[in-house]
Amino acid sequence: MKNGTRRTTLTLPVKALAEAERVAKKRKVSLSVVVSEALEKTLHAQAEAKREAERRVRAWEAGRRAFSGLNDEEALLVNGIIMEPTDD
Repeated sequence: MKNGTRRTTLTLPVKALAEAERVAKKRKVSLSVVVSEALEKTLHAQAEAKREAERRVRAWEAGRRAFSGLNDEEALLVNGIIMEPTDD
């Protein structure tokens, strides 16, 4: 193992491989560099999206707990929804 790398074999879609080869050639880097960067970027983005989703759920749950004792009218006021009576 060299520089924390390991040799492996991948089966990739032909179009994706061709695009990666074009990018590697244009940047004058190896195909391994392009594939590694793309994989790392994708994995990082997925992990970040998961953390953000979990943060949003925690915030929603905290808000729900904080206002759990309110009646419907009070909850609407807190949410900025003001129901005006109509003259119908």
